[in-house]
Amino acid sequence: MKLKSNRLTFEWMVKDTTQGAWIEGKGMLLWLAFFFTEIGAGTYFVSLFMNFKPGLLLGWVIVLALGGFFHIVFLGKPERGWRIFNGIASSELSRGLLITLFFGVIGFFQILPAISSNLPWEGNEVFLKVPMGILCILLILHGFLTMATIKAIPMWNAPMMLPLALASGIWVGSQVVELMLLLLGLDITVAEIWVRWSMAGFMCLLSVFLWWNALHSSESASASIKRILKGDVAVIFYVWVLSIGIIIPVIITILIWVKNVSSLSIGFLLLRFLCVIVGDLMMRYCVFKGSLYRPLI
Repeated sequence: MKLKSNRLTFEWMVKDTTQGAWIEGKGMLLWLAFFFTEIGAGTYFVSLFMNFKPGLLLGWVIVLALGGFFHIVFLGKPERGWRIFNGIASSELSRGLLITLFFGVIGFFQILPAISSNLPWEGNEVFLKVPMGILCILLILHGFLTMATIKAIPMWNAPMMLPLALASGIWVGSQVVELMLLLLGLDITVAEIWVRWSMAGFMCLLSVFLWWNALHSSESASASIKRILKGDVAVIFYVWVLSIGIIIPVIITILIWVKNVSSLSIGFLLLRFLCVIVGDLMMRYCVFKGSLYRPLI
């Protein structure tokens, strides 16, 4: 028994081993924090281009109220949370929270004219679009940038991780904006264009991400992809990510393309929105859960 115990204890030194710190227990708070930050930043980013102020407001609230909330809860002791800013030079998590702070402050002055009037800078808030657009991109990438700092998990350092995150954030954000426009009785034609192109980009980049890690990366990264596609994470990937998160939205998008957008039932768009949200959440879950540490020796 002692020999078996020692073998299991030091197995991580010679074999790929699973990780749970980022997706089990308290780690799930960070998973949700990254997810809601991505949704809010993606919504804000698409709304910037469409000059859709309700979308700016909702994206701003999602980033701060949901993404920020789960970040703070993850820290465990909010009263000591300010100390995280001491590690800005070395910690991606610290930089992400600082970017969130800038996003909250600058975004406040951009969206305030949407809920108030007679402000001295009203009508001139357009000059904030460029910095807010950059902050949105950084927030969308924040989760995967933080994961990429873990060099012991090769799959998280894949070159396609960041483009995949950006496409994912814009795809989800465009879905939120389109649903808001529909509920407000506004034209959704432009938003639908955003949805179609971001969907195509997301599917292509996800395919390349899986292909690259499976065939052209390290053995540990390849083993991680095999775990996602053939191992204990496969059911989640094929049911929640591929079937619900991609195939159903693609079918609905084709129906929208074939038919007149304005004649399509709101139920179809709501279904696509829910499928995309669930699919994106579970895609990130698979990336977290399926990842493997490379052996030490």
